[in-house]
Amino acid sequence: MSFAKLVERFKGGVQHETKVERDPLRLATAAVLLETAYADGEFSPAEDGDVVGYLKRAFQLDDEAAQDLITEAAELRNRTIDHFALTNFIRKNATLGQRIDIVKTMWRIVYSDRKLTDYENYLVRKLADLLVLEHHVMIDAKVAVLRDMGLSA
Repeated sequence: MSFAKLVERFKGGVQHETKVERDPLRLATAAVLLETAYADGEFSPAEDGDVVGYLKRAFQLDDEAAQDLITEAAELRNRTIDHFALTNFIRKNATLGQRIDIVKTMWRIVYSDRKLTDYENYLVRKLADLLVLEHHVMIDAKVAVLRDMGLSA
């Protein structure tokens, strides 16, 4: 199922005003980041800060708009999560630099508790692959984040 159809199904004909302009790229990005944040079974305040911070920077959002976007992405994630549809949409609509920044944010999220589970590692690698990032680019992103966080690579 395409991401556009997924969004249409998510909307389900519900008519309500939202302060966040319905931008499918924003929604897909937020949903992928939330999926990464929940990979270890919890969504910690540190992970929330990483997700909100990225969304605010990447899409020039204020706090309220970023939180609205996270709420919308969480609703989408609760209904269904289709990694291929989300990443395919991002891949087609984001630049290489934006995709690298998304993967860096994923690494920052999974390392926010200073430990990496096998599933978190698998998920970030899978999503980076679906975003069509070469393996060395994904590893470079990981190493850069670890250096920024003061962790050994």
